[in-house]
Amino acid sequence: DRVEYSGGLLTDLVDAQAAATPHAPAVIDSETTLSYAELTGRANHLATRLRKAGIVPDTPVGLWMDRSTEMAVTLLAIIKAGGAFLPLDPDLPVGRVVTLLTDAGAPLICVDEQRAQSLAGTAGPLTILDCGPGTLTDSSPTAPLNGVTGDNLISVYYTSGSTGTPKGVASTHAGWTNRMQWMQAQYPLTPGDTTLHKTVLSFDDSAVEIFWPLIAGATVVMLPPGLHRDPRAIADWTTNHHITALHFVPSMLTLFLDEITPTRPPLTHLRHVISSGEALRPDLVTKFHNRLAHTPARLHNQWGATEVSIDSTSHTCTTGDHDADVPLGRAIANNEVLLLDEHLNPVPDCIPGELYLAGVGLARGYLGDPRKTAAAFLPHPEVPGARLYRTGDRGIRRADGSLVFLGRADSQVKIRGIRIEPAEIEHTLRRHPDVNDAVVTKWEPVPGDQRLAAYITTQHTGPQDELPAQLTTHLSDLLPRYMIPSSITVLDHIPVNANGKTDHKAL
Repeated sequence: DRVEYSGGLLTDLVDAQAAATPHAPAVIDSETTLSYAELTGRANHLATRLRKAGIVPDTPVGLWMDRSTEMAVTLLAIIKAGGAFLPLDPDLPVGRVVTLLTDAGAPLICVDEQRAQSLAGTAGPLTILDCGPGTLTDSSPTAPLNGVTGDNLISVYYTSGSTGTPKGVASTHAGWTNRMQWMQAQYPLTPGDTTLHKTVLSFDDSAVEIFWPLIAGATVVMLPPGLHRDPRAIADWTTNHHITALHFVPSMLTLFLDEITPTRPPLTHLRHVISSGEALRPDLVTKFHNRLAHTPARLHNQWGATEVSIDSTSHTCTTGDHDADVPLGRAIANNEVLLLDEHLNPVPDCIPGELYLAGVGLARGYLGDPRKTAAAFLPHPEVPGARLYRTGDRGIRRADGSLVFLGRADSQVKIRGIRIEPAEIEHTLRRHPDVNDAVVTKWEPVPGDQRLAAYITTQHTGPQDELPAQLTTHLSDLLPRYMIPSSITVLDHIPVNANGKTDHKAL
C-alpha cells in the first residue's frame, strides 16, 4: 500500500524530536546519559568537523566502536555530515577492517583510542578520527548544510559474497526513513519508552534499535560491550531498565526466554519483541506465549534483506502459529513482495516460487560493483523503469494472502541471523598454503543450534591433528568471528555424487 509519510529524512525527524523534548533522555550507557539536546548538539559539532575533513554526500565513513553514547553521537554525526556510515563489527580483525574500508573507498574512519592504535600504519592514507570517551563534548546548535536528498546514501553494510569477496550494500535515506516511519506507525513508541540496543552495529537490525526510538522521543539503552552474547545479562537489563521493545534473532530469543522464570520480576513494561534474521519456528512462538503470558508483550515476525532497508514484511504472532509454519506476513508500507518463477512470471497462490522485493526500500545496489548489482537487482516485470531484488529465498502465498518461508534457493546460509556465503569461507581456506580444496556447510547438531562445518583436503605433511587449529587462526585473521567454522575436518577427498557435484549428504 502507498503511504505518504511527512517530516523529512531521519536526521530531520531526530532534530524535530530534540526540539520537542530537549531535556528527555535520548541515549544511556552504563556511565552516561545524553538528553536529546545533548545528542543532537554533539552530533552537529562532529558533523561540522567531518564536513571540514572532506565528507560530502555519498562518501562512506567507517565506524568501528563499541556500544556507547559516543557511538550514537558519531553515527548521527556521519549522516548529518552527508556521509554514509560503514559499520564495522568491534571484534573484526584489523586485516578485515582495512579490506572493507579499501573496497568502499572510505577516506575516514571514526574509532575509539584502542582501535586507532591498532589501525596506525596499516591503512595507508586513511584519516583516523578518535571519537572515544571524553572526545565528543563540544556542541553546536545547528548541523552543517549537506545537500542530502532521499536518493543519497545513508549506509554501506557489508554482507558475505559468493565469489569470495564481501559486498557493500548501498542503502538510501529514503528507504531507511520509510522503514523507521512505518515501524513507528505500526508499533508506536512514546517519550518514556525504552529500547535496548544490543545488536552488533554491523548487523542491520541494530539500526532499528537506534533510529526507531530516536524519531519517537523514546530512550535507547546501550547494553555494555560483549553482553549481547549473554542472555541472562539481556534479561537483567530488560528488567532493570523497564525495556519496552526488544529485537532478536530466533536463536537468541530462545536463550532469552529460558531466563524468564517465575523468580524474575514480570516484564510488565515489555510491549514489542521483534524476531527477524532466521526462520521463526512454531515451538518458539509457543514458548514465547507461555513465558510472557502475564505481560503485554507481543511477538512480531519480520523478514527482508539488507538490500531492501532491513525488513519488508511483518506478522504479529498469535496462538494459531503454535502448530503451523509461522507466516512472514505482508509487505510493509511502500514495499512490495513478489512470488515469481524462473522466468520472472508470477506464480499463483499456494504454489511455491522465489521471493523478490521491490518498492521504496530498495538499495542503490552494491557499492562499486555494477556486475553484482545487475545480477541481483533486476528490471521489474510489471512496472516500467522500476527494479526488484532477488532475495534467493523461496516461499508460498497462502489463500489468505500471507507469505510463508520455504528455505533458500541457493547455497547461502544464515547463522544467528547473519547471511553467510560458504563460498567466501571456502575461498579464504584455499588461500592457506596447506589447503588443496575446501567445502563449508551448515551443521545443526540439535534443532535450532546452527553452526558452520568445514571439510578440507590437504598436502600438509606434518601431524594432521594440528592443521584445524592452524586453519582456525588463519581464518580468524581474515574473517569475522561469525564466519569461523565450529569444526574443520581433514578428508582424503571431498565426496561427490553421480553428477560430479559435492555430496553434502555424505559430508
